[in-house]
Amino acid sequence: MKEHIFLPKPIFQRHSCFPDFIGGYSDFPEHDVNREYATTENNLDRYYNLHIVLGGKGYLHSDSMTYELTEGQGFLYGPGLRQTYHADSRDPWNIRWVHFFGVRLEELLDGKGLDEPWLFQLSDPAPVGSLIDRLLQLGRGYEVDDEYAAAATLYELLTRIQATAAQLNVSVNQAADKIRAAANYIRAHCSDPFTLEQAAAIAGFSPHYFSRRFNKTFGKSFSDFLMESRILQAKRLLASTSLSIKLIALETGFSQTSYFSKCFKSLEGMTPLQFREMHKT
Repeated sequence: MKEHIFLPKPIFQRHSCFPDFIGGYSDFPEHDVNREYATTENNLDRYYNLHIVLGGKGYLHSDSMTYELTEGQGFLYGPGLRQTYHADSRDPWNIRWVHFFGVRLEELLDGKGLDEPWLFQLSDPAPVGSLIDRLLQLGRGYEVDDEYAAAATLYELLTRIQATAAQLNVSVNQAADKIRAAANYIRAHCSDPFTLEQAAAIAGFSPHYFSRRFNKTFGKSFSDFLMESRILQAKRLLASTSLSIKLIALETGFSQTSYFSKCFKSLEGMTPLQFREMHKT
């Protein structure tokens, strides 16, 4: 078996997910994929790539690790990742794939596949295999009104995988490194106007994903971290300079002195003037 099916773009533009390219291989030991970062092949710089192994075996390479994948296992690549995988030459995998896109997929997939491929083991492969077969059947005889069934089938497939699959690979936590780098930048430039969208762009993530991972990494929201950074800078200026409260407010990113004083007291339990008095040398 060697099957490639490309679906037309949907008429409705806001599907949570929609398949672009579906297919499968069996008895095809020549299956060997090596795509570089941000490849534009099959729009994979913007689309997700999901594979399910129904039999046989194959291999996925990620950084310095190689994973053997067999029946009931699979993998998901997010947009733009380097992709390297191939069938076993003696027992080539029987595999099905779906390349897909959609609205707010990072949220739907809970960030899976964004930093590195997500490898998983299905507790019950049969329902997932049936859903993949249904997608292929829809693709083979695709008609305009099949758009909604294709979107619904893919949605069921993705949610079922997440509900029943266990992760096989241990995360290398690349996201946390990017989040920390963004946090250091925010600390150093906290007096500048800063939005969540700007901070997310520094890390290279969507605002939703950045916000969730930031909170998980630091135990506080981006806005709380930014406020903390500004107050820390204000405390340094209060203790080491004779600048007025108004100027310190402006120097630390506050447009109004009253708001600065309110935030300072909320975090420190005292006013800026009281803090200065306490730290007079």
